[in-house]
Amino acid sequence: MTSPDRPGRVIVENDLTSQNTTRVAPGTNAYLALGLAEVPFAALLFLPDEKLTLMWRNPAHERMSLSEGRDVVGLGMFEAFPPSSDADGSAAMAAIKDTVARMVRSGSAEQIGPYRFDLPGPDGEYREHHWEMHFAPITVDGRIEAILQTAQDVTETVLTRKLADTHRRTSAVTAAVAYFSFDPTTQLFHRHEAIDAMFGYAPGEAGPTAEAFFDRVHPEDLPAVYAEVERIMAAPQGEIASFDYRVTLPGGEERFVRIRAEVATDPEDRKPKLVGTFVDLTDIEENRRKLARALEMREALVEEANHRIKNSLQIALSMLRIEAGNLMREGGALAQKAQASLLAVESRVRAVADVHGLMQVTDAVTATNLSALLDRLAGATRRSSELPDEALVFETRSRAVAIDSNQAVALGLMVNELLTNAVKYGRPDGARPVRMTLSGTVREGLSIAIENAIAAQAPETEINSTGLGERLVARFAAQIGASVDKSAEDGRFRTTVLVPPAG
Repeated sequence: MTSPDRPGRVIVENDLTSQNTTRVAPGTNAYLALGLAEVPFAALLFLPDEKLTLMWRNPAHERMSLSEGRDVVGLGMFEAFPPSSDADGSAAMAAIKDTVARMVRSGSAEQIGPYRFDLPGPDGEYREHHWEMHFAPITVDGRIEAILQTAQDVTETVLTRKLADTHRRTSAVTAAVAYFSFDPTTQLFHRHEAIDAMFGYAPGEAGPTAEAFFDRVHPEDLPAVYAEVERIMAAPQGEIASFDYRVTLPGGEERFVRIRAEVATDPEDRKPKLVGTFVDLTDIEENRRKLARALEMREALVEEANHRIKNSLQIALSMLRIEAGNLMREGGALAQKAQASLLAVESRVRAVADVHGLMQVTDAVTATNLSALLDRLAGATRRSSELPDEALVFETRSRAVAIDSNQAVALGLMVNELLTNAVKYGRPDGARPVRMTLSGTVREGLSIAIENAIAAQAPETEINSTGLGERLVARFAAQIGASVDKSAEDGRFRTTVLVPPAG
């Protein structure tokens, strides 16, 4: 009896002359062979003898084993498909032989795997393969005449699981990560043993539920933990739960724990579980606190240093004022010149003192609010020159322009000189004020403009300029990479300090 004439047809008898056939040894159940010839999974029929002699296989087995067209009937299983010499297939071979022996005794079907058994590819080189195999006895008159083996290639699944396990192990070693599964309804808590250690428990001490672990969550953090569990269990699948809390150990010390998890269905009991990882952040948190304390101490030291410097400069200012007052009482041209020089020095010292009074620690540098500094300088110049508020005006759109304090000292001294000159030569009043404006940003560049009226020639008693102020402005501009532009138009004189962008 033969099958219809088509590729892959089964020949039951000894007719081996036709092409495109799947050979079957005499005595094989023809209907079984016909039924399995076209199924998509690999099927192999063999004798339960010592060699596991092959009787028949379907086309799917040929394709799976990359041995299409090769006649293997009559060969032993591992003669037809020898294991790779590089990857030992002895475990799979022993498992198959043991399974056959059990089946001969019991007469029952069995399933085994996955086992690794590599097969050669088109180039003859062996490729890694993993298999799950099912063995069904073919019984005649109560005796097993043959065994039907069906095999499924589960290589991708096995390698994916191995890769995931590798990721877990390396993550646990390098980042103190520990995995868990938690059932909120039963409180069952399956976890890595590292989690017990995080909470200060010996292995097995805490029991199978999460109760002992909740007991060691810091009381202030516990309500948020319960609320997040409730939220994530009601959230759509795929949403991530986030827990950051403290753990109080029996000795009083604290640990800092982070959990990231999501809800997944357990394949065993089909119940939703919270599955995720614990990360011990104690070392990171302790280092963060140490850095925070160090920064606070640094800020305090900077503030104290600036306070002392400012006080010292104020003492110097007081001494200059006393000396200037003594010179005024003495009178005379020389005394007047000396007094003017002392007043100029006083204004410069005051500018430096104002910078130190405004210094703050931000990130890794000491910074000064430039807007506040310019406002102070305008007010000090206004008071020392006995000008009304409307005679010297400071304008800016931004009240918080933080610049490096080294820049602030240079800019403070420059602006002090420019304001002094603007008042000296512009002779301001309410109708002809001195205007100072601040514009731009630290990132894009800053502009400080000082504008005053061009007054009539000062009387002969006016102090002649020594040019020191102009030289100071040029020197400080070069120090911070700034430029100074001067222009006169419509009876007004304008000086603009352009500060380049930071960085």
